[in-house]
Amino acid sequence: MIQSKGAGSMKRADTQEKQENQEKQENQEAQEAQDVQEAGSRSGGLLRRALTAVLFLGMAAAVVWFVRGQDWSVLATSMRGRSPESFAMWIGLALLANVAALLASLLAWWSMLSAASADVAPRTDGGGLTAVGAARIFFVGQFAKYVPGKVFGLVLSVRMGQAMGVPPARTATAWLLTLVIGLLTAAAAGMVAGPQVLGGSQLWLVSASLVPLVALLLRPRLVNDAATWVARLRKRPPPAVALPGRVIRRNVLVQAVSWLFGGLHLWCLAMALGAPAARALPLCVGAFALGATAGVFAFFTPDGLGVREVILVSALGTVLPLPAAAAVAVVSRLVVAVSELVTGGVGLAVTEVLRRRASARAAHASGRPGSGDKVRPSGARLGSPPPHRTSSTAEKMIRRSNG
Repeated sequence: MIQSKGAGSMKRADTQEKQENQEKQENQEAQEAQDVQEAGSRSGGLLRRALTAVLFLGMAAAVVWFVRGQDWSVLATSMRGRSPESFAMWIGLALLANVAALLASLLAWWSMLSAASADVAPRTDGGGLTAVGAARIFFVGQFAKYVPGKVFGLVLSVRMGQAMGVPPARTATAWLLTLVIGLLTAAAAGMVAGPQVLGGSQLWLVSASLVPLVALLLRPRLVNDAATWVARLRKRPPPAVALPGRVIRRNVLVQAVSWLFGGLHLWCLAMALGAPAARALPLCVGAFALGATAGVFAFFTPDGLGVREVILVSALGTVLPLPAAAAVAVVSRLVVAVSELVTGGVGLAVTEVLRRRASARAAHASGRPGSGDKVRPSGARLGSPPPHRTSSTAEKMIRRSNG
């Protein structure tokens, strides 16, 4: 009887020891897999940061090259008899106006990306649907648009979205729909410049400019149809999801506000060189929208360099002498580039800090290394004794049965 009890106890102890060894092995394999995943995540993060730094420096170098290649004597001639303090004030206001336009564009992008990936993307760790993740993609995209060709920006946005948990098709859909709404609202804003360019008899163009906006607000599904058409034109897959009307309406209004602020920056520069305020305001709003739209379709120039300036000079020539109009177009390019550099650099720095804080909070909540808590094996329960104590208890049971 005593021997059978001892044999049964030893058998149970052996079974328990095998289970413990199996759990240890599974925990070790899980920890190794987690270490490999974290190492891959760190290397991917380093690669993305290096690429962002290269794009940032490349854009800064392009701005320096652009500035050094201009004949600034025209601007000096246009500045004669004008106060330098007044000119500096208008430049500062132009920078602020374009920063406001960038932030409105960021809001439109975040709204579209969130809606396109609402059912599939995570909301944690600074990625997915959060404003931090959308802002990171947006600001890096601002640097990428200075690379000739429009495909690189899309590919980069898709890859960054995928790293944050957003499927590539959803990011591409958000990117395409944002582009379509931007083009449609830009076309509407461009008509505002009609009376100044074509003459006062064309005042009906101002009213006509409201037609596309009203149509988009009343029939937002037209945006989904237009996105499918643009995708076919550019030989891209059609949108993966149709967005609800409220999202499209909000995006239309926000992008219209963005074009308004973009035109205000140009108006500030025209005012600095003596343009008439009332005539120049609608002209600048429309000309900037049309110039930016033409730059989008100039596939082989970085951010439409040269194409936008031609349109701006042609429009501004109706309210300024041609040399002064050319100077405004050149300074506009510089103001836009500097505001994008500063906003993008500060925005990426802020989002990186917020992302790390979110990661630290997630690590602390889950008990991962670095949170100050030790990792508990996956099979263990709160209050359960450690494996070596269980083994010691089994040995005591064997001694009692044999004794």
